[in-house]
Amino acid sequence: MKQSEETRSKLGWLIVGLIAIGLMVYMFYPFLDVLIYGIFVYYVARPVYRAFVRRFKYPRVGAFISLVFLVLPLVLIGIYTLSIAYIELCKFFIHAKFEHIELYVNELLSYFEGIANSINPTDISDLITQEDIGGSIYTLATSFSDGIFTFVDIFFRLFLTFAIAYYLLKDGTKLRDWMTDAFLDGKSALTTQFFEKVDSDLHEVYYGNVLTAVLTALIAAVTFYLLNLVAPPQLVTPYPILLAILCGIGIFIPLVGMKLIWIPLWIYLVIQAYLNGILFTDWWYLLLFFIVVGVAADFTPDTILRPYISGKHTHVGALLFVYIFSIVVFGFMGLFLGPIILVVATRFVEIILPELNGRSGLQR
Repeated sequence: MKQSEETRSKLGWLIVGLIAIGLMVYMFYPFLDVLIYGIFVYYVARPVYRAFVRRFKYPRVGAFISLVFLVLPLVLIGIYTLSIAYIELCKFFIHAKFEHIELYVNELLSYFEGIANSINPTDISDLITQEDIGGSIYTLATSFSDGIFTFVDIFFRLFLTFAIAYYLLKDGTKLRDWMTDAFLDGKSALTTQFFEKVDSDLHEVYYGNVLTAVLTALIAAVTFYLLNLVAPPQLVTPYPILLAILCGIGIFIPLVGMKLIWIPLWIYLVIQAYLNGILFTDWWYLLLFFIVVGVAADFTPDTILRPYISGKHTHVGALLFVYIFSIVVFGFMGLFLGPIILVVATRFVEIILPELNGRSGLQR
């Protein structure tokens, strides 16, 4: 009887726990992207935070300074850069000539033209007269309210992102100790090693590879804009922000890296110089472009910057495929969620799985 009561008590507590966990997952799921962004911001700010705490011994002040004065400007610059890149991408598609698309569009327009010719203008004028005023007011109010809600949503999510990063900086060690005690009870050494490896790899990916890509894109953007100041009108680099972001993404491509972006761009400029008859008069700019972009935007980030801030534990080729697949599956959030999935899965197979199979997963 006593055993039966104890079993029912455990079952009851298990149901309560599952309900609580289910409600927490339901509550946090809409903000999964915010949580992922907060983890990314935490790893970017952590080196500055730890350096500050070692020197001045004020964790709260260190967390605030590292987030507000280091990460926030980078986030704002990144948002601005992505906005400009989006505008440039739209301009590219507008000015690009896709003949087969043009033929299809022309055929579609001719079809709608036939429909338009069959419509009685009097019916349209009556409809506009009856609903123009109310519809205009409704459309204006809807657009205004949508803009306000969008702004509030962005601000709210940005606030939550930095709040999560702040508490991870301040209490991240306590959280990891709690997780170490809560999981694989009695095998804290194994759990500690797992979390330490995951933490080290995520620091390498976020602070190393992603930050290298961001800084590479910023350096490339500044380089393209400075070169455009002295470029002949026929040799101005088109869509510099868009190309700079592609250069940042290019660092994840093994062997060739961002050369896959800027060398075809240089060849394009050479062809433009030849077609405009200035190849032999403005050759100096082509040489300047090749040297400056090759040294400032390619050699410096890849050879000097990357080894300084990035480790070598996570395979760059694996990261490339993870970024591609995770962005396709999860959208923009996949850029930050994909590395977490890769790192946790890799370290689970390496450390935890051998222990579950009866072999030691601890590394001496």
